[in-house]
Amino acid sequence: MWIYYILVNFQSALKRIKLKMNKRRKIAVITFFLAVLVSFGFIVLREKNFTAQNTKTIKILCYNIHYGIGMDSQKNLKRIADVINKLNPDIVGLQEVSDSSMTAILGELTKMNAVFGPSIEKETPNLYRLLNIAVPKSQLFYGDAILSKHPFEYIGNLSIPSASSSRYEAMCADINLSSIYGEDTRVRFVNTHFDYLETISSKVARKGAVEVIEKAFLDGSNTLPAILTGDLNATPHAEPIELLQQNGWVTNTSDKNLLTVPSVNPKKQIDYVMVRPKQQWRIIDVKVIDEPLASDHLPILMTLELFTEK
Repeated sequence: MWIYYILVNFQSALKRIKLKMNKRRKIAVITFFLAVLVSFGFIVLREKNFTAQNTKTIKILCYNIHYGIGMDSQKNLKRIADVINKLNPDIVGLQEVSDSSMTAILGELTKMNAVFGPSIEKETPNLYRLLNIAVPKSQLFYGDAILSKHPFEYIGNLSIPSASSSRYEAMCADINLSSIYGEDTRVRFVNTHFDYLETISSKVARKGAVEVIEKAFLDGSNTLPAILTGDLNATPHAEPIELLQQNGWVTNTSDKNLLTVPSVNPKKQIDYVMVRPKQQWRIIDVKVIDEPLASDHLPILMTLELFTEK
Protein backbone atom coordinates (compact mmCIF):
# COMPACT_ATOMS: atom_id res chain seq x y z
CA MET A 1 0.00 0.00 0.00
CA TRP A 2 2.75 2.45 0.88
CA ILE A 3 4.59 1.62 -2.36
CA TYR A 4 1.44 2.39 -4.35
CA TYR A 5 1.05 5.68 -2.48
CA ILE A 6 4.64 6.72 -3.29
CA LEU A 7 4.26 5.75 -6.95
CA VAL A 8 1.07 7.78 -7.32
CA ASN A 9 2.69 10.81 -5.73
CA PHE A 10 5.80 10.39 -7.88
CA GLN A 11 3.67 10.32 -11.01
CA SER A 12 1.81 13.43 -9.87
CA ALA A 13 5.11 15.16 -9.18
CA LEU A 14 6.29 14.41 -12.70
CA LYS A 15 3.16 15.96 -14.10
CA ARG A 16 3.36 19.04 -11.88
CA ILE A 17 6.91 19.94 -12.82
CA LYS A 18 6.17 19.05 -16.47
CA LEU A 19 9.47 17.43 -17.14
CA LYS A 20 10.31 17.40 -20.83
CA MET A 21 12.14 14.15 -21.32
CA ASN A 22 12.28 11.72 -24.18
CA LYS A 23 10.90 8.23 -23.71
CA ARG A 24 14.29 6.63 -23.07
CA ARG A 25 15.19 9.16 -20.37
CA LYS A 26 11.79 8.75 -18.69
CA ILE A 27 12.29 4.99 -18.57
CA ALA A 28 15.76 5.46 -17.05
CA VAL A 29 14.48 7.85 -14.39
CA ILE A 30 11.57 5.60 -13.47
CA THR A 31 13.84 2.52 -13.38
CA PHE A 32 16.28 4.33 -11.07
CA PHE A 33 13.44 5.46 -8.83
CA LEU A 34 12.00 1.94 -8.58
CA ALA A 35 15.45 0.52 -7.76
CA VAL A 36 15.83 3.01 -4.91
CA LEU A 37 12.31 2.23 -3.73
CA VAL A 38 12.87 -1.54 -3.71
CA SER A 39 16.16 -1.13 -1.86
CA PHE A 40 14.48 1.07 0.73
CA GLY A 41 11.68 -1.46 1.16
CA PHE A 42 14.19 -4.28 1.62
CA ILE A 43 16.02 -2.32 4.33
CA VAL A 44 12.75 -1.55 6.17
CA LEU A 45 11.63 -5.19 6.08
CA ARG A 46 15.04 -6.43 7.14
CA GLU A 47 15.11 -4.04 10.11
CA LYS A 48 11.57 -5.02 11.05
CA ASN A 49 12.42 -8.72 10.98
CA PHE A 50 15.64 -8.11 12.90
CA THR A 51 13.72 -6.25 15.61
CA ALA A 52 11.08 -9.00 15.83
CA GLN A 53 13.72 -11.72 16.10
CA ASN A 54 15.61 -9.82 18.81
CA THR A 55 12.61 -8.94 20.95
CA LYS A 56 12.87 -11.33 23.86
CA THR A 57 9.65 -11.56 25.79
CA ILE A 58 8.32 -13.48 28.76
CA LYS A 59 4.74 -14.14 29.79
CA ILE A 60 3.58 -13.93 33.39
CA LEU A 61 0.29 -15.44 34.57
CA CYS A 62 -1.59 -14.70 37.80
CA TYR A 63 -4.37 -17.16 38.61
CA ASN A 64 -6.48 -17.76 41.71
CA ILE A 65 -7.47 -21.38 41.07
CA HIS A 66 -9.99 -21.81 43.95
CA TYR A 67 -8.38 -25.14 44.94
CA GLY A 68 -9.14 -26.46 41.46
CA ILE A 69 -12.90 -26.20 42.04
CA GLY A 70 -14.69 -24.75 39.04
CA MET A 71 -17.99 -22.97 38.67
CA ASP A 72 -19.64 -26.35 38.12
CA SER A 73 -18.52 -27.30 41.69
CA GLN A 74 -16.22 -29.97 40.24
CA LYS A 75 -12.60 -30.23 41.37
CA ASN A 76 -10.53 -30.64 38.22
CA LEU A 77 -6.81 -29.88 38.30
CA LYS A 78 -6.36 -31.02 34.71
CA ARG A 79 -8.75 -28.29 33.63
CA ILE A 80 -6.62 -25.72 35.45
CA ALA A 81 -3.47 -27.16 33.87
CA ASP A 82 -5.07 -27.05 30.42
CA VAL A 83 -5.73 -23.31 30.87
CA ILE A 84 -2.10 -22.76 31.85
CA ASN A 85 -0.71 -24.91 29.04
CA LYS A 86 -2.82 -23.13 26.43
CA LEU A 87 -1.48 -19.74 27.55
CA ASN A 88 2.11 -21.07 27.71
CA PRO A 89 3.45 -18.65 30.36
CA ASP A 90 7.05 -18.53 31.56
CA ILE A 91 6.11 -17.97 35.21
CA VAL A 92 2.83 -18.46 37.07
CA GLY A 93 1.70 -17.13 40.43
CA LEU A 94 -1.15 -19.29 41.79
CA GLN A 95 -3.38 -18.44 44.73
CA GLU A 96 -5.72 -20.67 46.78
CA VAL A 97 -3.66 -23.82 46.44
CA SER A 98 -4.53 -26.57 48.91
CA ASP A 99 -1.14 -28.11 49.57
CA SER A 100 2.21 -29.23 48.21
CA SER A 101 0.59 -32.30 46.63
CA MET A 102 -1.71 -30.12 44.53
CA THR A 103 1.30 -28.00 43.59
CA ALA A 104 3.26 -31.07 42.52
CA ILE A 105 0.36 -32.34 40.39
CA LEU A 106 0.03 -28.99 38.62
CA GLY A 107 3.80 -28.90 38.09
CA GLU A 108 3.66 -32.35 36.52
CA LEU A 109 0.65 -31.54 34.31
CA THR A 110 2.24 -28.31 33.06
CA LYS A 111 5.82 -29.64 32.96
CA MET A 112 6.95 -26.64 35.03
CA ASN A 113 9.13 -26.34 38.11
CA ALA A 114 6.85 -25.88 41.12
CA VAL A 115 7.01 -24.80 44.76
CA PHE A 116 4.27 -24.41 47.39
CA GLY A 117 4.11 -21.54 49.87
CA PRO A 118 2.02 -22.61 52.87
CA SER A 119 -0.04 -20.15 54.88
CA ILE A 120 -1.80 -22.25 57.49
CA GLU A 121 0.70 -25.13 57.49
CA LYS A 122 -0.34 -27.73 60.07
CA GLU A 123 -1.78 -25.31 62.57
CA THR A 124 -5.34 -26.23 63.47
CA PRO A 125 -7.73 -23.36 62.67
CA ASN A 126 -9.25 -21.94 65.85
CA LEU A 127 -12.85 -22.55 64.79
CA TYR A 128 -12.36 -26.29 64.43
CA ARG A 129 -10.40 -26.52 67.66
CA LEU A 130 -13.01 -24.58 69.62
CA LEU A 131 -15.82 -26.75 68.26
CA ASN A 132 -13.78 -29.91 68.75
CA ILE A 133 -14.36 -30.90 65.13
CA ALA A 134 -11.88 -32.93 63.12
CA VAL A 135 -10.01 -30.63 60.77
CA PRO A 136 -10.81 -31.39 57.12
CA LYS A 137 -7.77 -32.49 55.17
CA SER A 138 -8.24 -29.59 52.80
CA GLN A 139 -7.71 -27.17 55.71
CA LEU A 140 -4.49 -28.73 56.99
CA PHE A 141 -2.57 -26.84 54.33
CA TYR A 142 -3.38 -23.66 52.52
CA GLY A 143 -1.39 -21.20 50.49
CA ASP A 144 -0.03 -20.20 47.13
CA ALA A 145 2.35 -21.63 44.55
CA ILE A 146 4.86 -20.64 41.91
CA LEU A 147 5.27 -22.49 38.61
CA SER A 148 8.16 -21.70 36.29
CA LYS A 149 9.57 -22.97 33.01
CA HIS A 150 12.92 -21.68 34.18
CA PRO A 151 15.06 -22.82 37.09
CA PHE A 152 14.76 -20.82 40.28
CA GLU A 153 16.09 -20.40 43.79
CA TYR A 154 13.29 -20.42 46.35
CA ILE A 155 13.85 -17.57 48.80
CA GLY A 156 10.98 -18.55 51.10
CA ASN A 157 7.59 -17.46 52.35
CA LEU A 158 6.13 -15.69 55.36
CA SER A 159 2.79 -14.77 56.89
CA ILE A 160 1.42 -11.32 56.10
CA PRO A 161 -1.05 -9.24 58.14
CA SER A 162 -4.63 -10.48 58.16
CA ALA A 163 -7.73 -9.57 60.14
CA SER A 164 -9.97 -12.33 58.83
CA SER A 165 -10.28 -15.94 59.98
CA SER A 166 -7.76 -17.05 57.35
CA ARG A 167 -4.03 -16.51 57.38
CA TYR A 168 -2.36 -15.18 54.28
CA GLU A 169 1.19 -15.34 53.00
CA ALA A 170 3.71 -14.04 50.48
CA MET A 171 6.34 -16.18 48.77
CA CYS A 172 9.44 -15.30 46.80
CA ALA A 173 11.78 -16.91 44.29
CA ASP A 174 14.65 -15.68 42.11
CA ILE A 175 13.94 -16.90 38.58
CA ASN A 176 16.91 -17.60 36.30
CA LEU A 177 16.17 -16.20 32.83
CA SER A 178 19.66 -16.84 31.43
CA SER A 179 18.25 -18.93 28.58
CA ILE A 180 16.47 -15.83 27.27
CA TYR A 181 18.52 -12.81 28.34
CA GLY A 182 22.04 -14.15 28.76
CA GLU A 183 24.16 -15.58 31.53
CA ASP A 184 23.21 -14.86 35.13
CA THR A 185 20.04 -12.90 34.34
CA ARG A 186 17.65 -13.26 37.25
CA VAL A 187 14.45 -11.59 38.36
CA ARG A 188 12.84 -11.55 41.79
CA PHE A 189 9.34 -13.03 41.68
CA VAL A 190 6.86 -12.44 44.52
CA ASN A 191 3.48 -14.15 44.69
CA THR A 192 0.87 -13.36 47.35
CA HIS A 193 -2.76 -13.33 48.46
CA PHE A 194 -4.15 -10.50 50.61
CA ASP A 195 -6.96 -10.53 53.20
CA TYR A 196 -10.40 -10.41 51.61
CA LEU A 197 -12.82 -8.81 54.11
CA GLU A 198 -14.15 -5.25 53.77
CA THR A 199 -13.73 -4.43 57.46
CA ILE A 200 -11.55 -1.57 58.65
CA SER A 201 -9.12 -4.08 60.15
CA SER A 202 -8.77 -5.99 56.88
CA LYS A 203 -8.19 -2.77 54.93
CA VAL A 204 -5.40 -1.88 57.35
CA ALA A 205 -4.06 -5.44 57.07
CA ARG A 206 -3.80 -5.18 53.28
CA LYS A 207 -1.72 -2.01 53.57
CA GLY A 208 0.40 -3.72 56.21
CA ALA A 209 0.94 -6.65 53.86
CA VAL A 210 2.51 -4.29 51.32
CA GLU A 211 4.96 -3.06 53.96
CA VAL A 212 5.86 -6.60 55.04
CA ILE A 213 6.56 -7.70 51.45
CA GLU A 214 8.74 -4.64 50.87
CA LYS A 215 10.84 -5.26 53.97
CA ALA A 216 11.07 -9.03 53.54
CA PHE A 217 11.79 -9.41 49.83
CA LEU A 218 12.44 -6.00 48.26
CA ASP A 219 14.62 -4.04 50.65
CA GLY A 220 17.69 -2.05 49.63
CA SER A 221 19.87 -5.16 49.32
CA ASN A 222 17.81 -6.46 46.40
CA THR A 223 18.95 -5.07 43.06
CA LEU A 224 17.11 -7.50 40.81
CA PRO A 225 14.23 -6.39 38.58
CA ALA A 226 11.03 -7.67 40.17
CA ILE A 227 7.64 -9.12 39.28
CA LEU A 228 4.68 -9.41 41.62
CA THR A 229 1.56 -11.50 41.12
CA GLY A 230 -1.34 -11.73 43.50
CA ASP A 231 -4.97 -11.80 44.42
CA LEU A 232 -4.73 -8.52 46.30
CA ASN A 233 -8.45 -8.21 47.12
CA ALA A 234 -8.21 -4.53 46.22
CA THR A 235 -9.50 -2.61 43.21
CA PRO A 236 -7.11 -0.45 41.11
CA HIS A 237 -7.73 2.79 43.04
CA ALA A 238 -7.74 1.25 46.51
CA GLU A 239 -5.07 2.23 49.05
CA PRO A 240 -2.96 -0.97 48.83
CA ILE A 241 -2.61 -0.58 45.04
CA GLU A 242 -1.74 3.09 45.36
CA LEU A 243 0.83 2.20 48.01
CA LEU A 244 2.38 -0.41 45.71
CA GLN A 245 2.54 2.17 42.92
CA GLN A 246 4.22 4.65 45.25
CA ASN A 247 6.84 1.94 45.85
CA GLY A 248 7.53 1.80 42.12
CA TRP A 249 5.28 -1.02 40.97
CA VAL A 250 3.75 -0.64 37.51
CA THR A 251 0.44 -2.41 36.96
CA ASN A 252 -0.79 -1.46 33.50
CA THR A 253 0.26 0.99 30.81
CA SER A 254 -3.19 1.47 29.32
CA ASP A 255 -6.67 2.39 30.46
CA LYS A 256 -8.07 -1.06 29.73
CA ASN A 257 -10.56 -2.57 32.17
CA LEU A 258 -9.09 -5.79 33.52
CA LEU A 259 -12.03 -7.34 35.35
CA THR A 260 -11.13 -10.64 37.02
CA VAL A 261 -13.99 -11.49 39.41
CA PRO A 262 -16.36 -13.18 39.40
CA SER A 263 -15.33 -15.39 36.50
CA VAL A 264 -18.89 -15.23 35.12
CA ASN A 265 -19.82 -11.62 34.25
CA PRO A 266 -16.80 -10.12 36.03
CA LYS A 267 -17.34 -6.77 37.73
CA LYS A 268 -13.99 -5.74 39.24
CA GLN A 269 -10.27 -6.33 39.23
CA ILE A 270 -8.56 -7.74 42.29
CA ASP A 271 -5.90 -9.90 40.56
CA TYR A 272 -2.66 -8.32 39.32
CA VAL A 273 0.67 -8.69 37.61
CA MET A 274 3.09 -5.86 38.47
CA VAL A 275 6.70 -5.06 37.63
CA ARG A 276 9.47 -2.75 38.81
CA PRO A 277 11.58 -0.75 38.26
CA LYS A 278 9.68 0.81 35.37
CA GLN A 279 12.79 1.58 33.30
CA GLN A 280 13.82 -2.07 33.12
CA TRP A 281 10.54 -3.38 31.76
CA ARG A 282 8.41 -2.86 28.70
CA ILE A 283 4.83 -4.03 29.17
CA ILE A 284 3.85 -5.28 25.74
CA ASP A 285 0.40 -6.53 26.61
CA VAL A 286 -1.79 -7.33 29.59
CA LYS A 287 -5.14 -9.05 29.33
CA VAL A 288 -7.71 -11.04 31.24
CA ILE A 289 -8.36 -14.51 29.86
CA ASP A 290 -11.98 -15.48 29.24
CA GLU A 291 -12.15 -18.77 31.14
CA PRO A 292 -15.41 -18.72 33.15
CA LEU A 293 -15.55 -22.39 34.18
CA ALA A 294 -12.26 -23.55 35.70
CA SER A 295 -12.23 -21.19 38.73
CA ASP A 296 -14.18 -18.36 40.33
CA HIS A 297 -11.43 -15.96 39.19
CA LEU A 298 -10.27 -15.19 35.67
CA PRO A 299 -6.53 -15.47 34.98
CA ILE A 300 -4.60 -12.35 34.02
CA LEU A 301 -1.64 -12.57 31.62
CA MET A 302 1.12 -10.01 31.05
CA THR A 303 3.68 -10.12 28.23
CA LEU A 304 6.94 -8.36 29.10
CA GLU A 305 10.33 -7.48 27.76
CA LEU A 306 13.22 -7.08 30.19
CA PHE A 307 15.93 -4.53 29.43
CA THR A 308 19.36 -5.62 30.65
CA GLU A 309 22.73 -3.90 30.50
CA LYS A 310 24.31 -6.87 28.71
